[in-house]
Amino acid sequence: MKIEISNEAQIKLQKYVDAGKKLLLDLDDGFGRFSDEGTCALLTKFRIIVVDPTADLTDYTVHLDSNLGIIYFKDSAKDFLDDHLKLKVDPKTQLLIFSNSKELIDKSVNIIKIK
Repeated sequence: MKIEISNEAQIKLQKYVDAGKKLLLDLDDGFGRFSDEGTCALLTKFRIIVVDPTADLTDYTVHLDSNLGIIYFKDSAKDFLDDHLKLKVDPKTQLLIFSNSKELIDKSVNIIKIK
């Protein structure tokens, strides 16, 4: 499975890849080691989580190929996967947008750095 990352989105994320970090495309559903308990809502919210290369990625079993390398994804979010995943930048807001072939999934994907 592959995710297309636009040039503009790549610019926002490249510094983390260059620093040897791993990128997670995380559905903030309240599950997993990087989610805060009780923070899930009735909306679909994704975020890019930047972690050290030695971080425990047990919850992130899906590997998406991209032009930035592997992006890790939770199995619990597989309903959003298809063959036309895209991560791009909204030119008006400069926020990351995550979409698949059927829908715009999240129009404000935050970048979160975990130490």
